[in-house]
Amino acid sequence: MVKRLPLLAAALLAAAASAAPVRADWQYTRWGMSPDQVVAASGGAVQLGPPPSGKTYDGLTGRARGVYQEGGASFDAYFHFDQANGLSKVALERTGGTACAAIHAGLVARHGQPAKSTRQSFATIDQWTDAARGNRINYVLVGELPCTITYDRLR
Repeated sequence: MVKRLPLLAAALLAAAASAAPVRADWQYTRWGMSPDQVVAASGGAVQLGPPPSGKTYDGLTGRARGVYQEGGASFDAYFHFDQANGLSKVALERTGGTACAAIHAGLVARHGQPAKSTRQSFATIDQWTDAARGNRINYVLVGELPCTITYDRLR
């Protein structure tokens, strides 16, 4: 029994870490929502407005931003929309709380090993597909920057 205690503790830690942002469409949003619908669905956590410079993605326009907290971690949340003004990407940049390594462990606990993984001396990029929820999930850690988790609409 004593030998199983570390395994049980590790399993509980992984389960707690899996409470990190890994649900979707994405939480209170659904893919294709307009910016106004995202703001309304957020209950006051999101406002209309572009993300800061450098927090954009090719072919998408950031139109809403806010904050998000889950599993002991806090994030800046940026909402990006396609040409039809439908929600297509949610980007979460960790601002504090739960460490990036624990967030990553939670993603692995929930989704298994990444379907695609890139490791370089200065960057980690892991990707999962959650077909049941219509998501492609990316975990990105570059150097000393905060980790970012993005949820993309599967087409």
